[in-house]
This record gives sequence, C-alpha cells and structure tokens, in this order.
Amino acid sequence: MACDITSGRIVGCKDAIGGIVRVYMGNFKDMVNNSTFAETGNVVTAIDGQSFFQFDVRPETSSLTVNFQANAANGTTFFEQNLSLVFQKLDATDLSDIRILCQGRPNIWVETQEKDSNGVPVVYLVGAEFGMNVSGGNATTGVAMGDMNGYTIELQGKEREVMYEASPGTVGTPFANVTGVTIV
Repeated sequence: MACDITSGRIVGCKDAIGGIVRVYMGNFKDMVNNSTFAETGNVVTAIDGQSFFQFDVRPETSSLTVNFQANAANGTTFFEQNLSLVFQKLDATDLSDIRILCQGRPNIWVETQEKDSNGVPVVYLVGAEFGMNVSGGNATTGVAMGDMNGYTIELQGKEREVMYEASPGTVGTPFANVTGVTIV
C-alpha cells in the first residue's frame, strides 16, 4: 500500500540552525502540473522558466512553518504553509509592491540560514501548485524611537506536498542546479 511506512529516523547531531535569509517571489504558475517540473523525493531540479524577485530579510525576524492537516473521517491530508516576513523601514515603493502582492498568489522560494555540508544554503519551495496568499500583515511606524518601522506580511499556502527543496546549487548561486529559475 502507498501509505505504508518504509523507513525510520535516528536522532541526528545538534548542528542545525533556524531562520530565513531571503525569499524569492515569482508571479503565480502551477509549477507542479506541467511537463518541465522535475523532482525526485521532493528535491526539485527543473521548473518551467520563471522569474523570481529577491527580498532580503534581517536575521531572526522571519519564519516558515508548515502545519500538517489530516482528517481521518474525510480521508484528506494537506499541508498549510505559513510564511511570516518582516521588512524594516517604510518605503513608498514597497507600498505599491505590497498591494500587488496582496492581490496575487506568488510561488516562493525560501532561502534559510541552514547550509548543507558544502556550505550551500538550503532553499525550500512553497506554494508550488496553488500559490501563497497574503492572509494578513501590517505597516507600522512604531511608537518609541527603538520600535520597528516597517511591514509584516503573513502568507499562507495549502498544498498537497509539505514543501519542496531546491537541488543544492553552489555557494553564492543557490539555484545553480534548478533549471528554469531566473533571479531578477
């Protein structure tokens, strides 16, 4: 049966770190259901040609959490991908970009602070099939001089897969081994 457990997991070393360095957002495309999409074991090696815009975040401000949703009575399972992004400093250009982001449902690559054994960042793909939707957020000036002045954006996706991982690239070029990704 396809849902039988086929392997286990041991406790590994305590050498992982959390956090996000940057995200890459692209206009929505069903990346999964086309002939160009190539993945093995949820590791992506090719997508249909798509441009992505880079958004850097400061350390320890943003996160990706995936909640597993299963309903035994209905026989359904899906994965709720939640991406929380914080961008400091209010900016007129950002206002327009945020409005467009709220109206769309982008596909998003998330570059983490975690690195593989070769020092290459681990990058995950969320919203691959159905996209990520803005579910909330705010723009704030803060109250005190030391308060944050900027934006918080919450995005959520509901997908068939937990998430995908980019085939490891090289240091400085995390998508070197994923055909079809263009960073602009």
